[in-house]
Amino acid sequence: MRQGGGFVAIRQNMIRKQDLYWKETPVYVNRFEENFTSSYHAHDFIEIAYISEGKGYHHIGDQVHAVSKGDVCVLPIGVQHVFRPASAHRDQRLVVYNCVFTEGLLEHLTGQVIVDLDLGTLLTLQPDGRNDHGYWISDRQLSFEPLFLSMYEEYSINRNGSSAVLYALLIQLLVMLHRKTYKPAAQLFQPEDPLVEAIDYIHAHASEPLSIRTLADLCKLSERHFFRLFKQRTGQTFHTFVQHTRIRSACELLQCTSQKIGAISEAVGYADAESFYRVFKRIVGMTPGMYRKQQSKSG
Repeated sequence: MRQGGGFVAIRQNMIRKQDLYWKETPVYVNRFEENFTSSYHAHDFIEIAYISEGKGYHHIGDQVHAVSKGDVCVLPIGVQHVFRPASAHRDQRLVVYNCVFTEGLLEHLTGQVIVDLDLGTLLTLQPDGRNDHGYWISDRQLSFEPLFLSMYEEYSINRNGSSAVLYALLIQLLVMLHRKTYKPAAQLFQPEDPLVEAIDYIHAHASEPLSIRTLADLCKLSERHFFRLFKQRTGQTFHTFVQHTRIRSACELLQCTSQKIGAISEAVGYADAESFYRVFKRIVGMTPGMYRKQQSKSG
């Protein structure tokens, strides 16, 4: 059972769509801090859970799996499960985002929208971590996190067009899962694209010190070869790409928080506030303070 904005009444440990605070949207999204009062439950819809904070355990059927930030769990209809934090201590949090949708919607997407991918096999693939009760993947680059944050925001605020945005975000989520778990036989012996891992790494670690050498080593490429391939793939140099990634994060913080600009500068990876102001103005066309005022007026 879940309280607050999450799951409500359980009938015979089965949560049904009508038991949720499900708005007139194609998917239901919530954010929940797991505890030890929740009971085993199943549901009549498909659930994709993302571990956003902390660590703990996922009890699913007769199995128990350790989970931590970045794990994505895909759960089919009718599976009994529950998440638990690592301990009852108040510092041991386990925060989970849940995206749920009906089997009918998945069938619609498979047959009418994403016809080039067999999403109908999403719950029957055999990726690492697969068991008889769905499967999970570990996303240490945190590439799924911005997607779940966007889905939760759209569902919670429910602005004009949120239903369409949620529909599009669900498609993106399913495609990302498909890419993580499925590889055509023709590609099984082809090397992975090193630039994909590098770009994911930058998105996840943009606030940290980054260098061409670090990313070139990650891709097992020479610095010169990495620089050339990166610019060819992204249309930007490595440093320009990192700057745009950091400034995009800064814009989000300026819009959504009341943090001081100096704190935001440090949060997105600039130890030198003067450099942050200079780069921000060059990319955005105005100072961070002007941008915040503009956004507050337009909001």
